[in-house]
Amino acid sequence: MSDKMNELTQIGSRLSVCRQNKNMTQEELAYRLGVTPQALSKWERGVSFPDISMLADISRLLEVSTDYLLGIGIGMQDGAGSDERAMQLEIGRNLNSCMEAPELVFSMDLVPLFVDNKFVPKIQKMRRKLSRFGILLPVVRLRDDEMLKGQEFMILAYHNVLYSEVLETVNDDTVDYMLKKLEETVTAKYDEILNPDLVKNLVDYLKTGYPALIEGVVPERIPYCLLMEVMKKVFVRGYGPAYLPKIIEIMNCALYHEQRLSVEELALRVVCKIEREDNFQAVMRKREEMREAGR
Repeated sequence: MSDKMNELTQIGSRLSVCRQNKNMTQEELAYRLGVTPQALSKWERGVSFPDISMLADISRLLEVSTDYLLGIGIGMQDGAGSDERAMQLEIGRNLNSCMEAPELVFSMDLVPLFVDNKFVPKIQKMRRKLSRFGILLPVVRLRDDEMLKGQEFMILAYHNVLYSEVLETVNDDTVDYMLKKLEETVTAKYDEILNPDLVKNLVDYLKTGYPALIEGVVPERIPYCLLMEVMKKVFVRGYGPAYLPKIIEIMNCALYHEQRLSVEELALRVVCKIEREDNFQAVMRKREEMREAGR
């Protein structure tokens, strides 16, 4: 246990030093990572450790390697290799910024609305709410953009604008309004946010409740990319992520009989099967209502 605590303390110490070398406060780094300052403080004090999935974001923001943070690599400066490392970090930052989704981007005059991190629990609440509809909301990136007009904000996915608005007024409810638009946009355009990793995460969650549906099927028979493309087309037809178990079930049956079906053919079969089942259930509900009314 003492070795574990010592390891956490050393990682926290490196994190603290790197943050201070970047002239960042705990609040600023926490804001950029989408966590609370209290959580970041615990990391730096060695009380807890950040989720492994966040290490790439931490190293990118602090411009150090994950190996250094974990204590398994060389120092931050490496003589002749420091320029090469700096270049690789810059390339990594550029690539990551091009692949982030979704993003909430706002004009410079809206920055003060987000400096106190009060939005963090609101986003967490949104994630829990969306999960009840089968929507897994990935980490939301928040950043300012000096190119935007005053009081303007946008919601982006992979640098594609999904929603934009210039606010008429700014008040205490503005952040709630922006987050509401984020929730509405994610719900309406989830097909534009999906990526294979997000699909894998959805399937992993689904596997805990439907192991027989998933094991040996995804990704063995249905690759994540194929599932993603079919999901996108089904979502556009108005059937949301809550239909994912049914989508996998129908795709698996279809591919069992015909292995060379295209994305379009699979999506059409899924939609037709869901529509037939929905219509049948509607008829049965109507009959039950008439039976109850006749009593």
